[in-house]
Amino acid sequence: MRYVREESGFSYWLITRYAEARQALLARELSNDPRRLDHRVDAHHAYSPMANNDPPDHTRLRKLVAPCFTRRRIAALEPRAEQVVGELLDAVAQAGRADAISDLAFPLPVLLVCDLLGVPTEDRASFGVWAARMLSVASGPRTGVERSRRLRAYFSRLIEAKRAAVPSGATAEEQPDLLCALIAAQRESGSLTDEELVGLAVLILVAGHETTSNLIGNGLLTLLLSPGQLALLRADMSLLPSAVEELLRFEGSAGQSSLRVAVEDVEIGGTRIPRGSVVNIGLSLANRDPAVFTGSDALDLRRKPNPHLAFGHGTHFCLGAPLARMLAEKALGALLSRFPSLALAADPADLEWRQISILCGLTALPVSFDPEKGGT
Repeated sequence: MRYVREESGFSYWLITRYAEARQALLARELSNDPRRLDHRVDAHHAYSPMANNDPPDHTRLRKLVAPCFTRRRIAALEPRAEQVVGELLDAVAQAGRADAISDLAFPLPVLLVCDLLGVPTEDRASFGVWAARMLSVASGPRTGVERSRRLRAYFSRLIEAKRAAVPSGATAEEQPDLLCALIAAQRESGSLTDEELVGLAVLILVAGHETTSNLIGNGLLTLLLSPGQLALLRADMSLLPSAVEELLRFEGSAGQSSLRVAVEDVEIGGTRIPRGSVVNIGLSLANRDPAVFTGSDALDLRRKPNPHLAFGHGTHFCLGAPLARMLAEKALGALLSRFPSLALAADPADLEWRQISILCGLTALPVSFDPEKGGT
């Protein structure tokens, strides 16, 4: 752990070791509520687009939405995920070239989140455009606020349109999609405001989409730059689940947690952090801690156990983790199986990255492969 003061004057405690990161992620003395951060913290450091708050509000809201991301529910989406991946690859199969981001990594989670939320079929093309604009790097604070406002306005209209389809007294478990389930939960509990309901829809978009898109893109690039490990995976596709976990550890999209602020004095790893201090938990640094991960700077698709912190830890563990894992397995597995000659079609130094708060992903990833002949 070290104390960092940037040229701008912004200062914080940077946590770099795995044990300290886990301790900090569990510490109740460290608030995840951005409203507790000093007003001098800029947009890059302030907070992620996900809903950040503390118990009891965080506990109440998470309890409502967490059942929608269970292994059982995600497993039920697998046939649809396979279908969408197949259709997206069909569209580029004869070209011999593709952008793995715009042709696969971005649209795949958008379409699956649409299924999860119950976005009408006629809105899905537009929804993808709105999501792209919402999740792109804003040219300024006003642009980001306006994009967020428009997306929230869409969800507000959609929720109101769905209310009539949710019978009085119906339970959340009986509903055909997540928005209907949240409407039923709102009626049942009486503790969910309309503003919070819309906020949860936006949260699910980001948690279910951005994490997944970056995992697929970052993970594919890592594999293409690691020919030995790529050959290992091609020879034994049963390694795919452990490969995804190692890609998360090695090149996860969240290099750090959202910033925390100490609401009271707290000791982390033997260091006293005074009340009011800002804490930055370096997830990517913790995931390379040699005290926990043997050969921590090497990609090892066979690595077990692999207790990485790519999705966080504790009460703020990423809700989109099960969906991200499943879609990454489907996308990477299909790409490698269908296109044996898949290769990077650009100089790695020329690739561009986008940073959205704590999340980092590629803007494009050109790849080449032997085109499929005839129809698909």
